[in-house]
Amino acid sequence: MVDSGNRQALILGAAGGFGGAMAQELGRRGWYLRLLVRDPARLGRLGLPEDADIVVGDARDPALVAHAAQGMDAIVHAVNLPYPQWDPAMRRITAAAIEGARASGARLVFPGNVYAFGRQDARPLHEEAERRPDTVKGRLRADLETAIETLGREGAAPVLILRAGDFYGPTVRNGLTDMIFARLAKGQAPRWPGPLDLPHQWCFVPDLARLTADLLEAPERLAPVEHVHLTAQLFDTQRRFMEMAAAAAGHPRLGPKRLPWWLLRLAALTDPVARELLELRYLFDDPVVLTGNRLQVLVPDFRPTAPERAIAATMAAHAQDVRPAQG
Repeated sequence: MVDSGNRQALILGAAGGFGGAMAQELGRRGWYLRLLVRDPARLGRLGLPEDADIVVGDARDPALVAHAAQGMDAIVHAVNLPYPQWDPAMRRITAAAIEGARASGARLVFPGNVYAFGRQDARPLHEEAERRPDTVKGRLRADLETAIETLGREGAAPVLILRAGDFYGPTVRNGLTDMIFARLAKGQAPRWPGPLDLPHQWCFVPDLARLTADLLEAPERLAPVEHVHLTAQLFDTQRRFMEMAAAAAGHPRLGPKRLPWWLLRLAALTDPVARELLELRYLFDDPVVLTGNRLQVLVPDFRPTAPERAIAATMAAHAQDVRPAQG
């Protein structure tokens, strides 16, 4: 275990994919954890330290977040909601996290994504890239990141924005990974809404949590506004990733299937999440590839998990999800 030096972190969204992985990683390292959640029952599967401080409440409440942030070294803003709830909920949650960091001086950690940068036309996306959002979700994400950066530039509190590929891992459950891992766990062929033979970048979330913890434990190396890209796990084809998942599930003959966009358009008539996904089709047709050197500069010894191990761990967690129903 890394000596935490009695460091303390407030995690917003600790029951989610990244928040859960951060809670597990920081807990292993001996950090004192304060977890702000709406439903503490969802924390049971994480195996968190017994002394974790559970605060039940709404992350949109700036007074509650500011109170919970007192004495913290870091605030991890890991809340992510279904697309239809993003506006205004994500704006309010981010504003509350910013006020918590401003009141406490804690470093605000935020997992960014690629939406704010728009279409890249096969250009690698580096850490100093200009934001050029061309979708509703992209403009919202750009607003959130700009507000967080302003906090650091004003000197009110340092900020760390991380960016990586699409999340997967034992704690991650979302529509994208469910099309692969959840279906395979049920003995069904995995699906993908984009071309299967284009590159795709994935992120094993425990790796991102480990990287984030490494960075938080070396604050003297970080700029007041720090951007770090985790550039690992770029697969030459999405087909390869899905074939590896099928092999890990024990179903190597379940080949990946293309999910046609016309079917998603049909689903969008009644499903608001499918409706929001249509706006992101460009990310499947013209994949964004992250690049950058901050990771190598700041934590040169960091090594990501081998894809085979990462995929196997993720598949095992999804298999556990369906096992009680089958038993």
